[in-house]
Amino acid sequence: MSDWNPEQYLKFENDRNKPIIDLLNHIELKSPKRIIDIGCGPGNSTGFLARQWPQAEVIGLDSSAAMLEVAKRNFPELKWVQHDATNDISHLGKFDLVLSNAAMHWMQNHDHIVPGFFNLLNPGGVLAVQIPHNYDSPLDQALQAISNSEKWRDQLSANSPVKYYPAGYYYDILSNLTADFEIWITRYHHILNFHEDIIEWYQGTGFRPYLNQLDEKGKVEFLTDILVQVKQLYTPQVDGKIIFDFKRLFFMAYMRFDNNCIY
Repeated sequence: MSDWNPEQYLKFENDRNKPIIDLLNHIELKSPKRIIDIGCGPGNSTGFLARQWPQAEVIGLDSSAAMLEVAKRNFPELKWVQHDATNDISHLGKFDLVLSNAAMHWMQNHDHIVPGFFNLLNPGGVLAVQIPHNYDSPLDQALQAISNSEKWRDQLSANSPVKYYPAGYYYDILSNLTADFEIWITRYHHILNFHEDIIEWYQGTGFRPYLNQLDEKGKVEFLTDILVQVKQLYTPQVDGKIIFDFKRLFFMAYMRFDNNCIY
């Protein structure tokens, strides 16, 4: 897959930041000394971490050179590491907070990744994760209908790198790691001006695996076809604006001082 486009991703920065703010408000740590943001992207979540705990060493980790270039420009005082988080990162040491915000769904083998991230914790530390959980939304219905249509199915691979799992899947993983964890789902109601804004939003994220398989003409045509479906599925409000519902799954797991990790 081609590298990320940070400018496209950050077009809806304020809306994208709402989940990381909510996640930080749930974390019960007073003065963590070391923090890592796994899948930090352009550094917006990492910046929140640094402001919340200015005394901590904060590291942002991502596999995308383009995203890290923007992160370094916006937050030159922080430490940035280019690395694939699905590979071993234990060489970076232990942390009091391991956070991953809107990144893990791009990774494979969550049954191995989650224990690996948890084992990066110091005693008393916390693993805090947010994952988009919008796979049953009208937008996803439109995406699946178009990509599987007779017009597009021969041009697009059926295999998507994006992995979504239900809450019970993460419960089974976390319950083998610690007795002290929680899982919840939040539905956000983003107010957008036009149907086209939904297309713009997902161009920076969920549409990427599909668009990367098409030439420029194909990309425009594919997005146009999805827009037709989106206009049918999202009814404008009386003032013409669009409510874009977006569910996100959160979980936190604490490594207590007496915790015996079995992985």
